[in-house]
Amino acid sequence: MTKQTNFRTSEIKPNANISVPIGNILLTEAFFELFGLSRLLNDLKTKGIDLGKLAELMVAYKLGDNFSILRCHEFAMREPVRKHMGLPGFNVKTLYRAVETMGENRELIIGHFRRTFMRMYGPEITDMIFYWTSLVYFGSEPELAARGHSRDGQPEECQVTIGISQLAKPFCVPVRMTVMPGNTHDGKHMIRTYGQVKDVLSEGSMMVFDAGASQKDVLDGIVNDRRHFLTRKQLNKSDDKLFARFSTEEWECLDKEKEEYCLKKAFPSRVNYYYFSGELYELEMKGIEKKIGKKLREAKSLQEDLEKGKKMKKRYEIDNVLIKADIYLQTKLSGISDEEALRILREKEVTGREGFFCLVSDADMEPLKARSIYRDKDVIEKLFSSMKSDIGIRPIRAWTENGVYGILLIGFLAQALVSVKRLFTKPASSTATKFITDSMQKLTLTVERGADGRERRILSNFNPLNISIMRSFGLLSET
Repeated sequence: MTKQTNFRTSEIKPNANISVPIGNILLTEAFFELFGLSRLLNDLKTKGIDLGKLAELMVAYKLGDNFSILRCHEFAMREPVRKHMGLPGFNVKTLYRAVETMGENRELIIGHFRRTFMRMYGPEITDMIFYWTSLVYFGSEPELAARGHSRDGQPEECQVTIGISQLAKPFCVPVRMTVMPGNTHDGKHMIRTYGQVKDVLSEGSMMVFDAGASQKDVLDGIVNDRRHFLTRKQLNKSDDKLFARFSTEEWECLDKEKEEYCLKKAFPSRVNYYYFSGELYELEMKGIEKKIGKKLREAKSLQEDLEKGKKMKKRYEIDNVLIKADIYLQTKLSGISDEEALRILREKEVTGREGFFCLVSDADMEPLKARSIYRDKDVIEKLFSSMKSDIGIRPIRAWTENGVYGILLIGFLAQALVSVKRLFTKPASSTATKFITDSMQKLTLTVERGADGRERRILSNFNPLNISIMRSFGLLSET
């Protein structure tokens, strides 16, 4: 008799078993319980379905599939999900109303999370990092939507700006979110963002942020509150003169092998930390060489077309039938060699600032410490990248301001949960958001129905990462 080695698809029989991803739901419930968010949300809605349960559902779904509210409702209506969360059948409009309610009460919800977390770790917190970005918006254009400098790759679209306050290392947990119109300057946004967290920070805390918000009124306000700031300085002509006089003998050597040097200049109200990095210089010069090579190739292509009398390429035209324009182009390549052309391009592109940057602070510290604190700012840049790509807060599609606030609040809570996971769970501390959420999403609840109608519920697809995460939240015993 021949032994069967292949699975015969013809023998597959349908059954009534159902499997749903459950890991992110379990974790979201534990997160909301730990920080008292469910009780807070339930107090905001006294009739109908618990707002806390609806919020847990939407945050968990954001961590998993992160599609639309409509798709979230479809997921919620799956019987195992409804039974697990104790939800009755409801219309998708219930979720839209829940989003509006959450958006309307965003300050209360985020403030509650921040105060609860700070009570747990407050005495250990010293530094706060601030960052702002833009998100493209599609909807009926509430007042929040405006055209401004786009950091979301959509310069022609309406956008909103979002600011996050995040605790510095080792916590790296976001504790505040501000949302303002898409044309808001970082300096103006910083005043509001900082104003919402300064009451919970101790004296001497360090505020770290980028050059866009380093305005005098911002810096003066931080110092008047008896706190410190560290930011990148916007360079000017006097800095260019200083860079032109750069000398390895006059600047302090930080790392001889990497060619890192620093010049510290103290003023009555601040200290400037000027840095030069050989690695940064090489990186920026490679970028310039690549850029000028591309410009030379473009100019040579145009020169060739002009000499052959070819039709002008579309990228040089105005693509609008209502606009008439006579465009005449010529290049400077006639009579000069490629070497001369590259020299002209290089003189234009090289500024003398290559390899240099400057940090400014009201605190006098060692240059290595100042640079290390500022470099740690990248944790919030990674957080925004995670919120945009993995959590999926962009693009924003909502038709009211509270809807915009609600959608962003759900994304904020989802990201806060991931950050708390990393803090609580050592194996997840250096793991990307996508791998963390995927690991939890793979944890599956299967409802197996027997011939007698009885149900058996089975959790499957455990792995070392989701086991560690669930144990850190008390969902699994250590044995």
